[in-house]
Amino acid sequence: MSGKPPPVVLPPRGTVVRDLATGRIGTLRAVMDPGDPYGNHPEHCTGCLADLLPLGGGREWTTEPDQVITLTHD
Repeated sequence: MSGKPPPVVLPPRGTVVRDLATGRIGTLRAVMDPGDPYGNHPEHCTGCLADLLPLGGGREWTTEPDQVITLTHD
């Protein structure tokens, strides 16, 4: 066992998500991972930040990837 947490699997870019840390809803714009500077594998990242854009526009914000959940229609 390596002691590392499992990688966070994020939805595709452009998906509407909720940031659990703030309760805000936005579009997943990008994933910034220092270990993957060219963004080749954004669906599996550790130590990265998710970049979100509010619906309807506004100031983007970042959050930890484990705080991002996909909104679903019930």
